[in-house]
Amino acid sequence: MRSPLILVLFVTFLSCKSSVRKDILPPKKMQTVLWDMMQADEMAEYYSTTDSSFKGVAKHTVSYQNIFAIHKVSKESFKNSLNYYKDHPASLKPILDSLQRFAQRLHTSDTNKKKTSNPIGNDTLKRKLHVRIHGM
Repeated sequence: MRSPLILVLFVTFLSCKSSVRKDILPPKKMQTVLWDMMQADEMAEYYSTTDSSFKGVAKHTVSYQNIFAIHKVSKESFKNSLNYYKDHPASLKPILDSLQRFAQRLHTSDTNKKKTSNPIGNDTLKRKLHVRIHGM
C-alpha cells in the first residue's frame, strides 16, 4: 500500500517540473543574452547618431553574432527561445523584471559615483579658493 503512494507522489513531483523544452534557453541565460543584446543596440544607436557613415544594420548583425558566440548560443536557439517566452508571458516577465532591476542598480551605482567623485581635483579646488581678486 505504501509503495503505490510513494510512486504516485514521485510521478506528481516529476510532472511539476518546469515545462520548458530542452531547446529553450533557461531564464538566467536568456537574461544575460538579452542584456548584452540591449547593450549592443544602445551602442549602435549612439554611434548612428554621432557618425553619419555608421552602418547600423551591418554592425547589429556583427554584434549579435559576437554575442551568440560569447554565450555559446545559436541564432536559431535564441529565436526559438524568444518565441517561446513571447508565447509564455508569465515566464518572460521575471526575465524582463530582473533586467530592469539590474539596469536600475547600475544607474544608481553610477549616480552615486558621480556624486562622490570630485571632477575638480582637491589641489585645484584649494588653489581656486586662494585666488585673490584685485580691484580695478
